[in-house]
Order: sequence, then structure tokens, then C-alpha cells
Amino acid sequence: LKCCHALGAMATELSQRGGRQRGQELDGVVPSQDANSASDAAAATEGDDDGKEKCKSHGHSHGHGHHMHPGCRKFLASPVWKCITLLIVGVTPVFGTALAMPKLLEAISIEPWSLKWLLNYGFAAWVSTQFLYNFLATQWTDPGGCKAVKPDQEVKGQFEMAGCEEPKLLYAPNWCQKCSHWKPPRSHHCSMCNRCILRMDHHCPFTGNCIGLKNHGHFVLFYVFAFIGLFFSMVLCCCAIYTNPPMKGWQKLIAPKWKENTHLIEKHFMTGLSGVMASILVEVLFTKGVEIMLQTAITVIALIAVLSMGSPALHLAWTNVTTMERMFPMKEYVQLKEQVYCPLGPGFYRRRGLDNLKVILGERWWLRLLLPTAGGPVNISAGINPLPSEEGAQALQDRVRQVKEEGVKQEVKSCYELGFDPGPQVHATAV
Repeated sequence: LKCCHALGAMATELSQRGGRQRGQELDGVVPSQDANSASDAAAATEGDDDGKEKCKSHGHSHGHGHHMHPGCRKFLASPVWKCITLLIVGVTPVFGTALAMPKLLEAISIEPWSLKWLLNYGFAAWVSTQFLYNFLATQWTDPGGCKAVKPDQEVKGQFEMAGCEEPKLLYAPNWCQKCSHWKPPRSHHCSMCNRCILRMDHHCPFTGNCIGLKNHGHFVLFYVFAFIGLFFSMVLCCCAIYTNPPMKGWQKLIAPKWKENTHLIEKHFMTGLSGVMASILVEVLFTKGVEIMLQTAITVIALIAVLSMGSPALHLAWTNVTTMERMFPMKEYVQLKEQVYCPLGPGFYRRRGLDNLKVILGERWWLRLLLPTAGGPVNISAGINPLPSEEGAQALQDRVRQVKEEGVKQEVKSCYELGFDPGPQVHATAV
């Protein structure tokens, strides 16, 4: 049984085209030729028990549930944990809108119930509502399961690839032994949720839920509104601290405090830096009040957390790459011809950024940006027959022609070595 391997001709062709963007789109369609290249393509053989063990170790079960005590895993998916995390993330918007906002607007000399006051208060309330709604929706929306999804080629368990010229290409069959059903492309079994998730991005322990096709839009939007709200809060806090009457020694505060703690910063960076920040917060407390001081502190802390976690999440959504594909690349295969498979990389589905976002936000994405609403059902076909990039589809057609003309250069003993299970019909044949 033959397998498709990376050929130098394809890499040379891409280089000659000078398409750096195209090369990025195809990282995975053109597998790397390193010591691990044996896992880049494979042919399915029958009854390989050692291969089955390798298949299990290749990340069929994702999440961290298999490393966790069952009681802890149950707690992290419980309503109690979800309420705790909701209270944590709700501190900044609720405290800021209800208590800190009047003091902030007063500090920058905006009269109560004036037009500016209403606009600022209205904007803060809208951003806070959008953020809390999308966080709640991320927690409680079903991410989408695979049990009821039937393959296009049901006997073989293969799904058709969308956006390709005739003849249609098929994904390699991928059977989940734990759930006893076929897995659609880009789907994975989550050990925390104990089921397969449609177009799984990752399991988010903080929200207590998997991030899949049906709630990925909410996940992205709660980060978007977190960014907007925190930057708005930071601007108001800075204006309130700096405006008349100015905070005592504000213009001369940071430099002296930094100089005073230089020896500590050089030896113990965090301790010295914390001393500077604490001094500034104490100064804010005594000159501007406890509300503005607390809002400034929690805004800075929340902004650091959101920047560190939200920026990668938004970038992956913009490029149509899931967290699972980034962490475990080259784990999905397309059948080029009988028993010949080619791996796909994380850039294979990368299209225009706005088109990528529409996949997870739905056709009524504009309504979701304006109002706290689900905006209607997400198109489930994006999780069953995902649309590849034009470059990716063309490269696969090039690879099909290349295999016909030049053949394949590598064989492996079993498809289990690649991390996918060909299904019960192969097991039955082996018996």
C-alpha cells in the first residue's frame, strides 16, 4: 500500500511562484521532509494492534480530562464553577458601570444627565451587556456534537471536500472508538466533555465548556467586547487621574518612584515594578477616591489577562485556524486515490479574514455586533464540509496530478501510525 510524501518539485514550484502568502496557506499541503516525515502520509492496512496504540497516543482524545481526577473534571464543568468564573469576569464591567462610572465622569467635569454623560454611560452599559451576554453564551451554548452527523460516503465513513473540482476528493475515514461514530473533518474527541465536538477549537476550562462550531462566535465576541470595554475604561481612568485638579505630583511621580526603586527593579524586577505601581495606586486612592483607584487597578489586571489570552484567540479566528490544528498540525488527511493519503496543515482553510469570521459568526454577524443576540443558527455545513482556501484546493489538485505522474515515495505499515482510525469495517476484515 502506497502513501503520498512531500516531493521537492512541489516546494520548488511554490518557491518559483514567489507566493509567500501561498506558501503560508499550504503549510501542511506540502509536508516537511524531516526525521518525523513518516507521519506525514500513510496507507491503511489491516489489523495492526501496535498501530492502534499509536493512534490513541496521537491526540484522538483532546483536553486534559484524562490527566485529571474525575471529581475535579466534574466540578470544572458544573454550574457552580461557571457561576464562579462569571462573578470573576463580571467584576470589571459591573463595578465600573454601577459605581466607578459616575466618579470617573465627575472627575473629568461631565455634568450628570448631560448629552456627554448619557453617551458615555450608554456606551459603557452597551459594552458591558455585550461582553457578559457573550461570555454567558460561551458557557451555556452547546458547542455542537458529531453523533448525528452522517458522512457523505456512509459505508466508508468519508466526508467530501467542498470547493474542489471533479472528481471530488474525500477526507480519510476517521472513527472515534470512544463515541462509536465517524468524525467529520476538524472534529475531535474531548476527554473533558467525553464526546466528539464539531469543528473543535479547544476545551476552555475557564468557561467550563468546549469551544466548537456553535459557540465559537460567542467566544470571539466576548474577547472583542472585552478589548473595547477595557480600553474605554483605561482611557476614562487616565483622563480622570490627569485632569484638574491634577493628582499631586502626577507629572513628577512616575520618574522619581522609578528612580527610587531602580536597585530593586534591577535585582527583583517584579518586586520593584510592583512597588512603583503600588505607590501610584496609593496616590490615586488619596487624591481621586477608592472607586477610581479600584477601577484603575482591575482594568490594568484585566487588560493584561485579555491581551495575553485574547490576542492569540482572535488571530486564530481571523486566519481560520483552530487551536487544535495549531497544537497538533498534520493530523488530518485527504485521500488522493485508493489508499493514498495526503496531510493537511493549519493553513489549508485560511481564506480572507472577514470570510473566516463569517463562518463562526453566521450570516447575521452584523446584528451580533450591535445587539446581545445569537443572530440565528450557524451554518452547520462549515463543520461538516469546510471550505478550503483557493490556494489549498489548487495545491491538492496539483498533488493529485503529481501522484499520477510520479507515484509516491513512502509507505507506512498502518494508518494508525498517523493518528486516524479507518473504522469498524477494517477491524471486521482483520478479524
